Amino acid sequence: MTDKLIIYYSSTGYNQRVANLIAQKTGADIFEVQPVKEYDKNMWAAWDVAKKEREDNNLPALKTGYPDMSKYKQVFLGGPSWGFTVSNPLQSFLKMANFAGNDVYPWVTYYDHDEQYLADLKRQLHNGQVHDLLELTMGTLNNQNQLEQTIDHWLTQI
Repeated sequence: MTDKLIIYYSSTGYNQRVANLIAQKTGADIFEVQPVKEYDKNMWAAWDVAKKEREDNNLPALKTGYPDMSKYKQVFLGGPSWGFTVSNPLQSFLKMANFAGNDVYPWVTYYDHDEQYLADLKRQLHNGQVHDLLELTMGTLNNQNQLEQTIDHWLTQI
C-alpha cells in the first residue's frame, strides 16, 4: 500500500495524462473527481456553464465520493484553471474533503492565466499543508518530453 494519493479533475484529458504520469513515477493511488453532469469539451461553452454555476452559487454535484485520505501522507491535487481559479468540480470536492495531516502538492493546467489559483486553493482546502504549485501551460502539455521533464523536476523538489 502506498502513502501517496493523486486527486484530479480532467475535462479534456490533459489532467488525466498528468495524473497518470505522476502515478507512474511515484506509485501513487489515483482518484478522479467526476461531476454528475459532464461539461462540454469546448472550453468556451464549458466556461459559460461554469460561470453561471458560480454566479448562482450552485457548484456541480459529484458522482464520485471522497477517498479516505487519512491513509495517505502526500496528496497530489490537480486540475484546470477556470476563470483564473480552481475548476468548479474541484471546488465541489474541496467543500467536503478533509485534508487533515496531508501534505498537498497541487498542479494546475491552464490556457491563458491562473493568477488566483493557488490563493483560492489554499483558502478552500481544509486542514492540509499546501506546497508550491506546479503550473503547466498548454505549450508544456502538448510537448511530452517537456511535460515529463517538468514533472520529474517538480517531484525531485518534494
